[in-house]
Amino acid sequence: MTETCPVCGEAVPVRHAVHVTVNTKTDDHGVLDQYVCRSCYRAEIAPLVS
Repeated sequence: MTETCPVCGEAVPVRHAVHVTVNTKTDDHGVLDQYVCRSCYRAEIAPLVS
């Protein structure tokens, strides 16, 4: 099974992806539930939560 990384657009096998859930606490977006490739996670998301 593959998912499309919402950051880079590449197809990535789920077993090689990072499952990211973000509660935006807004009515417009609610909870974002995505699979992100590991390289995008390390470059774009991990610095935000470290």
